[in-house]
Amino acid sequence: MKTINFLVLSMILTGCQQLLQGQQQPVKQLKNNLFVTDCGGAVETWASCNDKAIKTCQGSYSVYKKEENSTGTVRELTFQCNK
Repeated sequence: MKTINFLVLSMILTGCQQLLQGQQQPVKQLKNNLFVTDCGGAVETWASCNDKAIKTCQGSYSVYKKEENSTGTVRELTFQCNK
């Protein structure tokens, strides 16, 4: 019985860990030096959108468009890399 309880608890904790880590959305190139990324939901924040933009541009970037719905479940950053 203890073994079964341990296995069930392990599965529950593993599932919770996966929810906390989530899955980051990729950066998509739209056209000539213009990119878009989604960072909505509980897993990602505007900071993660900004981090993805910095990594994509290898430094500075300009925000082209920034959208968010009223609940914060949808966040989208469109940006352009500075030369």
